[in-house]
Amino acid sequence: MRKFILALAVLPFLLAGCTKETIVQHVYQGCVESFYIDVEPRHWVDDPGLTYIYATFVAPEITADVINNGIVVAYYIDGDGRDNMLPYLLPYRDDSTDELYYENVRFDMSQGKITFIIEDSDFYHATVNHLMKFKVSVAK
Repeated sequence: MRKFILALAVLPFLLAGCTKETIVQHVYQGCVESFYIDVEPRHWVDDPGLTYIYATFVAPEITADVINNGIVVAYYIDGDGRDNMLPYLLPYRDDSTDELYYENVRFDMSQGKITFIIEDSDFYHATVNHLMKFKVSVAK
């Protein structure tokens, strides 16, 4: 009898699951919303006073409520279509010296904005000559 009462008590929670709906590159799964940002080479800002490059985008999904009570997770989508959670280290080999170096890809955010940042391990400014794709997931 206890198992039956326990099953009845848990049943409403199991039935209150998340729904999935796709609308113009946004995926809503209950309280999680994901959106995609394509960063073209022209979007990167190369400020000589900084040791990194950055690209800032409007993101109205990042509200004050999300910052205070939710979570924002960002992913770099590699050439094979795999999501790599940020921060992510992209390894490279210098062809002339055969040395290995890294680009640290990370992000920061504020209300209504997200900024992607790339910093080379040698602290010289990174150069991006290709499209970079990012996925941002916001849990409210």
